[in-house]
Amino acid sequence: MQLVGNCVTGILKSEVNSVIAIGKVDIGKKRKKNEDGLFILNTSIGALPNLYIVADGMGGHKGGGTASKLAIECFCSYIEEHETLEMKTREDIIRLLKMGILHANHMIYEQAMQDENYKGMGTTFTVATVIGDVLYLAHVGDTRLYLINRNSIFQATTDHSLVQEMLTQGYISENELKEHPQRHIITRAVGTYEKVKIDTLMYDMNKVEYIILCSDGLTSMITDSVIHKIVYDYEEDLEKIVDSLIQEANEQGGLDNIAVVIAKKYEVSE
Repeated sequence: MQLVGNCVTGILKSEVNSVIAIGKVDIGKKRKKNEDGLFILNTSIGALPNLYIVADGMGGHKGGGTASKLAIECFCSYIEEHETLEMKTREDIIRLLKMGILHANHMIYEQAMQDENYKGMGTTFTVATVIGDVLYLAHVGDTRLYLINRNSIFQATTDHSLVQEMLTQGYISENELKEHPQRHIITRAVGTYEKVKIDTLMYDMNKVEYIILCSDGLTSMITDSVIHKIVYDYEEDLEKIVDSLIQEANEQGGLDNIAVVIAKKYEVSE
């Protein structure tokens, strides 16, 4: 098991068959500590053939870093402990991801209830696995997953944030969303309450070349179009893509920790 979290920088690499994944966490320019975490594994874990996670913690002096780290550890432990589960249908895979997050939610919530120092802590959580030509995704918070090819970049996740709800309801515009003073307030997190609502999705990967998972330390600093441009400025050099994304976010202010995972899928169907 490989985990980067609660550190200033870290890099992970993993490759198998037609997928290569690289990830890095950077503290940014303004924060004194890192609360982002990521996990990359392209070999099997439990009943899954690979696994990618980004988590962005929040809450108290110790809470944020603890929540993101604990969420990843508890989720991965759950997957490992259920390795004998039969994945007969797509719904079985989605159910496993969802149950892993529910387990992590319970463990974080219980620790927060037992220790005043961790009261109110929680974390965003975006997890994906690729099986065949299908990406399976479970998501809570405003960390994101993008699907990218040469022609487009598509945000597969929906931000669980106050400003996204305001945008959906027509109270603010896209332009106002980027600069709104409450843009960092999220409406769902793992561990803050006894129960959590989880988005689960499946996507056909036939025309996808790259997958990016990232925290809002990246997406609050640079636009989707800039992310897309950087990917194809340095295509094939995944480490350069990750470093350039982080560098650009820091040059635009680096107001938060930055976590990025990029996976390259080969033999894309036309």
